[in-house]
Amino acid sequence: NFNSGRCERAVARLARHLQRNHPARSSLDAQHIGLALNAFSKWPDNPDCQSMAYLLADMLASNRRLRHAMDGQSVANALNALSKWPDTPHCADAANALALRLANDRNLRYVLKPQEFGNTLNALSKWPDTPDCADAANALASRLANERSLRNAVNPQHMANALNALSKWPNRANCEKATDVLAGR
Repeated sequence: NFNSGRCERAVARLARHLQRNHPARSSLDAQHIGLALNAFSKWPDNPDCQSMAYLLADMLASNRRLRHAMDGQSVANALNALSKWPDTPHCADAANALALRLANDRNLRYVLKPQEFGNTLNALSKWPDTPDCADAANALASRLANERSLRNAVNPQHMANALNALSKWPNRANCEKATDVLAGR
C-alpha cells in the first residue's frame, strides 16, 4: 500500500540498512537490485529511498556483468524505477546502460511480457534525447509494429502509455510505424 506510512517507513529502513551495510548491498543479485529499485521508487521523494536508489543505479551503470545478469522483468523493473528520477545523473547513466543492452539484445526485447514491454517503453521516454534510449525504443517499436499478438495483449492503459512514449521519437521509422499500427487498432 503506497499510501501507508508504515510501508514507507519499512522500505526506508531497508534503504538505510543497505546504505550502512556494504556486504548486504554487495550481496544483491541482478533480480534483487531490480526489485529493490522498484520498491524504493514507490516513494521517490523519501531521502533514504532516493539515496539508496542512486547507489543501486551506480552499481548498475558501472557493472556490465550485473546488467547482463538481469532478465527481462528485472530490466523492466529497474528502468521503470529509474524513470522516477530522470534528472539524476546516476539514474540516467544506469538507464542508458540498460537501454544499450535492450537495443543490442533481441532476445531480451522478446522476453518482455506486455506489461513489462509497456513499462519499459514508457520508462525510456523519460530520456528521449539520449541515443541509447532512442535506439532501444526504436528496437522495441519494431517488435510492437510487427507482432500482432503483442499489440492485442496490450491493455488500453499500456496502449496509451506506449503511444505517449513513442511520440517522443517522431523521426524514428519504427516508432512512427508502431504508432500508426497502434492507432489503427
